[in-house]
Amino acid sequence: MSLSRRKTGKFIAATLWVSIGAGLVLLLLAAIRIRENKICNGLEIEIIGAGNNLFADKNDVRGMLLHMMPAIEGTPVAAFDLHRMEQTLLSNVWIGEAQLFFDNNETLRVRIKEREPVARIFTPGGRSYYIDKEMRRLPLSSRFSANVPVFTHCPLDNRKWNEADSSLLQQVTSISAFIAADKFWMAQIEQINYSDDRGFEMYPQIGEHVVVLGDGYNLRQKFDKLYAFYKEVLAKVGWNTYSIINVQFKGQVVATRKEPARNIITQDTIHTINSYASQ
Repeated sequence: MSLSRRKTGKFIAATLWVSIGAGLVLLLLAAIRIRENKICNGLEIEIIGAGNNLFADKNDVRGMLLHMMPAIEGTPVAAFDLHRMEQTLLSNVWIGEAQLFFDNNETLRVRIKEREPVARIFTPGGRSYYIDKEMRRLPLSSRFSANVPVFTHCPLDNRKWNEADSSLLQQVTSISAFIAADKFWMAQIEQINYSDDRGFEMYPQIGEHVVVLGDGYNLRQKFDKLYAFYKEVLAKVGWNTYSIINVQFKGQVVATRKEPARNIITQDTIHTINSYASQ
């Protein structure tokens, strides 16, 4: 094949590919024009919340959207700035994720995922709010009260968390997640108080005693010891026998009786717990 023929073949191939590319661009532009000429046929809002507690109400979401675009239905699709609308919705502290898109029927679909509170905080300064797992402060709602562990006397009044606040919040979220994951502890623990010695004390629903938890670490070991003490001791001697049950120390439980005659009982193992329970 001569050089001229090879050049001619390459030219024809290149021209063909350019023609195909131009055709695809024209089809894409035509599709965009058709899309832009369509109008919005309606609005559908879906909210995924924490259980049945919807802190971000559909009416609130609708109101925020209508504030940006007073006439949603009947407005050309091209007039919608979906990114800006998503960012506006995300300005609501209760909205963690927002996705807006048009379906094949030109209905504006709004999918919202709420932030989920994991604990309620009461501060010495009289403030109260929720926090989520990302340690973000969430306001109380007049519609619902979240069923989450309650922490009192937490020195978390700062508007912005400092290093000490973050350390305390990490412990709070760890304790809260552990309790919330277990139906027994969720039902038993009424509130958790942050004590002056920088430890946590738990107040139970059943039993007139305080559980000294200490810091928010090694929770599995601490709660296992407490459960064993409940099962092997309190179930036999009575739930109101002790005023303080301390589980913060490794390998032991220190419990203080209400009667002055036998003040302190210390056990290192389940065997020791059983021996005391039989006395």
